[in-house]
Amino acid sequence: MDNGVDVEKLYPFHMRIALLLTLVIFILGFMFIPEREAREYKPTIQKRIQVQKLPPQLKNIVKPPPPPKPKMPVAAESDEEAEAETIEKTDFGGYEKKEAEVEFNIPPFVPYDTAPKALNLAEVKSRTPYPESAKRLGIEGTVYLELWVDTKGVVRKVVLIRPLYPALDKIAVEMSKQLRFTPAMQRDEPVAVRLSFPYTFSLED
Repeated sequence: MDNGVDVEKLYPFHMRIALLLTLVIFILGFMFIPEREAREYKPTIQKRIQVQKLPPQLKNIVKPPPPPKPKMPVAAESDEEAEAETIEKTDFGGYEKKEAEVEFNIPPFVPYDTAPKALNLAEVKSRTPYPESAKRLGIEGTVYLELWVDTKGVVRKVVLIRPLYPALDKIAVEMSKQLRFTPAMQRDEPVAVRLSFPYTFSLED
């Protein structure tokens, strides 16, 4: 008599037990897992679109005509025709390199033997306008300036020392820049100096 277990006979029984356990696990899973509700997706950033109308001046812009098409090269029939159609040489004049401007500075005091003298003061004074606002108010007097004159007698900088009236101060500064001086001399050598200069306005002139 064979006491061994018949595996083939027990196979259907084992399959039923496995299916039963699987079914119980699914039922327990549905019972204890919480149900989640589906929510509508909403973007986190919402941008508003604003539509702006074009101003009338932009609506009336006329589209420029298209550029002319380039001409196809054609062989010239003679040397004269070729020279007439040749592009002229480009003139590069007037584009000379400018010298770099050097900062002009003078010590507060420069000793000199001969003081500078204004050469065209009368001419500049005759061209000096008198502001209407100063005329109506009857303002006249002297604007005190400091002129920085280089070794050639050219005024390189004007500093307002004692103002009188804004309109008169501005004109005094601008007209003083047009003055020309004899250079200050130190031991027969021209030197750049700072010069105190009074610019006077008078209603009687």
